[in-house]
Amino acid sequence: MKRIKILLADPRHSTVGLHSSYIPVALGYIGTYLLKELKNIDIKLKLSTEAEETFALLESWKPDIIGASNYIWNSTLSNIICEYAKKISPNTLCVLGGAEFPAGTGARKIENTTQDKTYDKTLKYLIDRPCVDYFTFSDGEVAFLEIVKNYVKNNFSLKSLKIKDKPIRGCASVSKDKKKLLVGNYIPRIGMEGSIKAQGRDVIPSPYLTGFLDKYLDGTFIPAFETARGCPFLCTFCDQGLDQSKMATFGNKRLHEELMYVGKKLHKLKKGTTQIAFFDSNWGMYQKDVQLADSFREVMEKYDWPHSIIINTPKSHIENILKINDKLKNRVEFNLSMQSLDDETLANIKRKNWTQEQYIGFIKEIEKRGKTPRTEMIIPLPGETEETYLKSTKFLMDHKCKPSTLTLMMLCGAELGRDEAIKKYDMVSKYRILPGQFGKYRGKKIFEIERICAATNTMSYKEYLNCRNYSFVQELLTNQAFAPIYKLTQKAGISWYELTRKVFEVISDKNFKGELKDLFNEFCQESHNELFNSEQEAIDFYSETKNYKSLEQGDIGDNLLGKYTAKSLLVFDDILTTVYYVIRNKLINNYDKKKELNPILNSSEKWLKSLYMIKEIFGDRKNVEKNNKHELNMDFDFPAWLSKNHLPFANFEKNTIYELNLDFKKIDYIRNEINSVRRTSKQRRFLMYLNNHGNKGVGLWEKRIQKIS
Repeated sequence: MKRIKILLADPRHSTVGLHSSYIPVALGYIGTYLLKELKNIDIKLKLSTEAEETFALLESWKPDIIGASNYIWNSTLSNIICEYAKKISPNTLCVLGGAEFPAGTGARKIENTTQDKTYDKTLKYLIDRPCVDYFTFSDGEVAFLEIVKNYVKNNFSLKSLKIKDKPIRGCASVSKDKKKLLVGNYIPRIGMEGSIKAQGRDVIPSPYLTGFLDKYLDGTFIPAFETARGCPFLCTFCDQGLDQSKMATFGNKRLHEELMYVGKKLHKLKKGTTQIAFFDSNWGMYQKDVQLADSFREVMEKYDWPHSIIINTPKSHIENILKINDKLKNRVEFNLSMQSLDDETLANIKRKNWTQEQYIGFIKEIEKRGKTPRTEMIIPLPGETEETYLKSTKFLMDHKCKPSTLTLMMLCGAELGRDEAIKKYDMVSKYRILPGQFGKYRGKKIFEIERICAATNTMSYKEYLNCRNYSFVQELLTNQAFAPIYKLTQKAGISWYELTRKVFEVISDKNFKGELKDLFNEFCQESHNELFNSEQEAIDFYSETKNYKSLEQGDIGDNLLGKYTAKSLLVFDDILTTVYYVIRNKLINNYDKKKELNPILNSSEKWLKSLYMIKEIFGDRKNVEKNNKHELNMDFDFPAWLSKNHLPFANFEKNTIYELNLDFKKIDYIRNEINSVRRTSKQRRFLMYLNNHGNKGVGLWEKRIQKIS
């Protein structure tokens, strides 16, 4: 019996940190289904997520077939892997599959339209990738199986397979003369037959229960699960939005067994990740998810695992996800992906959000559970203006929801990445490197470049930059270190949204000076400089030796919001100075109120500037020890008020003295933690460390406090 060696890869750049630490569960489904359906063939399968490991396997193991994922963050790398495989052996069968494809993901057909010419673009996409033999446009499990079946029928010969010049079901390829696109018939998704309760996907053997993914259950990868595939929504910015597909599900009994299996494995390790993720587009939207939570609870009771559950918050039936969260010990991480609150914009992107009343009700429910809800906004979506964006942001912030602003990606497989939409909305394209997605492999520099929208017919480029630059201030002031000021402003009747806007206006003034102002100017400049007019222009720039070195050092090409909020820690005192200046001079106009609040503002500013050990963490240990402690005298007992902020200010208006001491155990602990993350600046590591510790993170860099009088 002839043996086939198959390498399934989900390659990830790791030059300056991983894009994803999730277990490659999708590869697991493809692999286990293939082995089940081809029992009479001797198949040797290997999985790989590390780019260097993948190249090494091509050299040493020499697979007959390689199947690699193809997403915006690894499409160039996957293509280079195919090129390298062909260089080693031209007979290697190379297959790609994923969302970064002109026809989209899970497409039912590939055809030309007068506006978008999807057929022609798909043909060009594959002609530009001559080492890719087939691209799967149907689901990976069924399409990859079809390719392997045809390979076997053709005497395990790629040459015999290709010489016939015929399409394979579920796949696209190029004819021998390079003039035609060969498109196979669509293959229905496994489990599509019947209703959502059919559980038809159970025919795919579990990659967890079979031990297929055991190599990734080492505590460094986050376990990922897919309870259902498909999305009933048609959002135009998403690569799943081209085709409203029926949901196909796995059974809850199987999922319970998988969760129990993974929980047991990780419990034995007694170290590593305590997170899991559900990859469903809307996990928690259906009754099946509520039912799964009951058996999931059994796993948590037995192993006290996981502590955090990452999901894509459902777009409807929000009452279900609250029920699930309560069943699962309040461990579900909520992120409300709203994108916009403007009715015209939502209509343009074929999205129907919750009503404002539903937003408010949901946020209140989350607050009852001790959580701070976050949501994502995308700019510039069609129809969105600077005014409507700010209006939406104000609504969210006024109701204690923290918005984060993302730039619209013009994915080639999404409706907003196609010619018709681009022309209709006058979308202006720019190109930039995906943060951290680059590397040098076998002597060749590789960059993942994304196409983004920087302007539309309702938001100019200048207005886009205004919104993006404001989002930096917004993101900065949502750091938990500023939570005491938030409580103070809420008690004083000062809008947090208005505070962020006034801070933005003040530091945007060319005459304003300070360290925060300098940092803000750097952010604004880099937000503009990171954009290029073409993909090739970006590649040429980053290929230059000095620029590539800057990439490696994190000086350029990083996530700018993450980078600059991290750098802001080093100018923390100046940020406080600016914030309090704005409160005193821009937000309090009433003389009597200003007179009442001044002692409170003075004491709180003095307290916060003395509380944190930021300089000590980054400073020299010997110099730090010389300034071990000091006393702080205040006219208002701000720390006491923070613990009882429901009470009137007047109750705490008294002279108070606190002693603050450096906590060297904390300093050494945090230094050790941030130094454990390689190839990232200390400031960025510090911020990552705080974020990973949630709301408790701020407490880890506070001094030891003792009230004297």
